[in-house]
Amino acid sequence: MRSPWGDRRARAAAILAAALLLVAAPGWAGKPERLVVQDPHYGEVLFHFYQKDDFTALTHLMAAQAQSRVSNHELDAELLLGGLNLEYGQHREAGRIFNRLLAQVDDPAIRDRAWFYLGKVRYQRAHFAEAEDALRQVGGKLPRSLAAEYPLLMSQSLMGQGRYDDAAAVLDGWKGPADWTAFARFNLGVAQVRSEDLQAGARALNRVGKMSAPTPELKSLRDKANLALGYAWLQVNDPEAAREALERVRVLGPFSNKALLGVGWADALQAEYRRALVPWLELRDRDLLDSAVQESLLAVPFAYGSLDAHGSAVDAYLAALGAFDAEIFRLDIAIDRARSGELVPALLDADDPEIARWYWQLNAVPSSEDARYLYHLVADHRFQDGLRNYRDLLALYNHLDDWKEKLGAYQDMLDTRAQAYAERMPSVEAHLADVNLEAMHARRDDMVTRLDQIEATRDIAGLADATERQQWELLTELEQSPAWSHPGAAEARDKQRVLKGLLQWKLDREFRRRLWQQRREIASLDAALAEADRRAADVYAAREEIPVELDAYRERIAALRPRLESVQGGVMVALGGQEAALQLFAVRELEAQKERMATYRIQARFALATIYDRASGTVADRGSADQ
Repeated sequence: MRSPWGDRRARAAAILAAALLLVAAPGWAGKPERLVVQDPHYGEVLFHFYQKDDFTALTHLMAAQAQSRVSNHELDAELLLGGLNLEYGQHREAGRIFNRLLAQVDDPAIRDRAWFYLGKVRYQRAHFAEAEDALRQVGGKLPRSLAAEYPLLMSQSLMGQGRYDDAAAVLDGWKGPADWTAFARFNLGVAQVRSEDLQAGARALNRVGKMSAPTPELKSLRDKANLALGYAWLQVNDPEAAREALERVRVLGPFSNKALLGVGWADALQAEYRRALVPWLELRDRDLLDSAVQESLLAVPFAYGSLDAHGSAVDAYLAALGAFDAEIFRLDIAIDRARSGELVPALLDADDPEIARWYWQLNAVPSSEDARYLYHLVADHRFQDGLRNYRDLLALYNHLDDWKEKLGAYQDMLDTRAQAYAERMPSVEAHLADVNLEAMHARRDDMVTRLDQIEATRDIAGLADATERQQWELLTELEQSPAWSHPGAAEARDKQRVLKGLLQWKLDREFRRRLWQQRREIASLDAALAEADRRAADVYAAREEIPVELDAYRERIAALRPRLESVQGGVMVALGGQEAALQLFAVRELEAQKERMATYRIQARFALATIYDRASGTVADRGSADQ
């Protein structure tokens, strides 16, 4: 039995700890290290990851890596990619990623995390010796959350090789979270019992069986430990120890049926048949699909027979036969429905269609006549694994179907863009025709040449404004007038000379400032002309490139559609194969229940015939005695 990862948020934090050195796992609270996101695409991946949209995070991360958009987070991105693949059960791909990291990276912290996850990949694929080899490469640079899990993973790898003493040595000094420790002790205790070290196994199971259990998961684990311990004592014929352990199992828990059956057999081993009838009579009124309930239908008349209550034994055997016959009839109907292909789709009718992680489980079954059989079916981890595969394939098929619809939307967007281009282009070309940038550049060059001449000759009148220029020209024209030399114009000449001198003094004083202003305006004009050139170049380029881009997008859409249909066809084939496998599994499980029921029916008939034979023999003996 694997250790629990806790709830989904804790598992998500555990994966991200591998990529970001964040500390977040059940029972280990701490401050995460600050992460500075340097690549926006990596930040987007983390956004989807924290939103629990893991499939989008995984696909966007792969796309960003393919386009070299997460170069500043290359190692973290690889670790996150490997962790997400591992969460989805993609052990082979995750192993390739971690092996690639180990071949490229010298950073001890990165290498420790990669070795840890590589060991986890190998353990989940039941390659226990290889998992141990990988885990032994881990140094002391694991994040706290992974360091807490490390001893448990190492011990499970050792137990997978049958090295229970080594596993116990690893766990003895471990101070991990309480729930992980409890699961580790349970696994170790069961393994030791199976390796015929009952005393050591009993000690481990007894610790789990007597622990405090604040959560439903730990309560169930405690019941399971007591159940395993009780049946271990029954196998070595120690009914007192067995009863003590079995009586600690909750009466209304998931393991209560087997516990009640075991308590009855513990009493029967001590020939306390009346006491054994108490749990067995309680048990026979429960769901007949449980093997413990089925066995109780035979155990009750066995106890009556042992008490020489043959009439009650006969009645109990007849009642058992009736129950077995009715259940076999219902099983035949359920088997026919399973073979018709209705079972698997019905299981996922009310399910969220999003692709989930590998830890997804079906927690509710549809309300139908077959529901009581489905509960026992989905409790099998093999069926759950197959159902996860089927569900993910179905979600992937729907995901591809959505993309086919998106391609249609993209095609409509391209058509709209092409139409807008065709409608706007004439107006754009008309505006371009109205603007003569070459003439503007020529005028600018003339202005610069003129300004250079003014500066070189210090032509102060060349920088005068319109009013000043008009005044300067008027004063200069007066000097050219024929009447200007007349003796009567002396006073006018003096005024003209004074006014012109003042104007000349003003222009000369402000020459440098005005020259600087003109240079600054030329610079502003150059910037405006450069921007106009750039925009004109963009317009000309767009006029040429947009049709090419639209054609390229059309080609990509046209190429993607058959690819999507091909992939979707492959998914459909895999989906059909997985559904057929699940259907076959369901039929086999139902038929196994039917065969077990038929076996019990044969035993009941044989026991009933034995009682009748004994009764007939007794009557015959009495008749002979009377004669």
